[in-house]
Amino acid sequence: MTDLRDRVKQFLRWRPDLSSADLAAHTELGSSTVKNFINGLGADTARVRGEMERVLRLAEEGEILQLGRGQALTVSEKQVERVRRVVKKHEFYLTETVRRVGQVLDYCAEQAAIGIVSADYGVGKTEAVAAWRRGDGREIEALVFEFDEFRSSNKVSFVQGLAGALGLDGRCGTTSVARVFDVIVEHLRKNPHILIFDQCEMLRPRVCQVIRQIWDRTREAGVGVVLLAAPVLLSRLKSMTDLGALESRVGIWAPLTGVTKAEMAAIVKQEGITDMDEGAFDVLWLAARGSMRRLMAALSLLKAKHQGKRVTEKTIGGVAGHLWGMQVRVAEAA
Repeated sequence: MTDLRDRVKQFLRWRPDLSSADLAAHTELGSSTVKNFINGLGADTARVRGEMERVLRLAEEGEILQLGRGQALTVSEKQVERVRRVVKKHEFYLTETVRRVGQVLDYCAEQAAIGIVSADYGVGKTEAVAAWRRGDGREIEALVFEFDEFRSSNKVSFVQGLAGALGLDGRCGTTSVARVFDVIVEHLRKNPHILIFDQCEMLRPRVCQVIRQIWDRTREAGVGVVLLAAPVLLSRLKSMTDLGALESRVGIWAPLTGVTKAEMAAIVKQEGITDMDEGAFDVLWLAARGSMRRLMAALSLLKAKHQGKRVTEKTIGGVAGHLWGMQVRVAEAA
């Protein structure tokens, strides 16, 4: 029961554009019943659990409540029940998240489409792109552009930065930026790339419009676009009218959650941590929150300070407090 409620909560965290009312619309239950179930209130009956299990399964499989409009594809992670080993290359684990990011990149490169990959910070979006460029994408012309506070909020700064990244003269002001924009478009028509934009949760609508307009003018030449962002971008695309033109052009969505519990178990073992209480593992899973960055930082500290010692709940609690200032309890992980 608790597991089902946690799964629903986790799904809604992955999909900030949805609410309990959206789920209720696809059940025989009232909105208040669904909301109370999620919050641990109200009647806990077999009928309620059955309806929630059904609607959650349909939503996870993409049968209902799909992201975007039109015929956009939705990519999600497979929740593998058993994982014996996760392949490690270049000090980087090839998790299901990495494979899904690669799938989006392949699709956008082949179809000259716009794709969006959303996941929390530390899940490994940027590293997944790097892995793809070393592997399946090594023969594809690709440009990775990481946004900062300046280029994410000012369209002139963005056009200047993108031109420079493409090896073009980006010198311009507010009155001449259109000329540089045209130069970028002409260059991409002659030299099609897949444009990979990172940290797009920071983007202002005007910068999103410029990206969309570049793609509109170059897609027939084979230019694809992939936006990497935190989940908040999904809710912004859903609610902000100014972003409707971009949202309507998205061809593939990938709301990802990061390392799965089964993958984490395999990684912990491969990193040499073999003597860990079951409760300690649950607390580590709670603290990591699907983040590969958090997980690897915790394992590095465990190997440095607790190599060869039994890892307990108290050990993991100390690690979480030391690294992130978190107080975690096994009851929260149950």
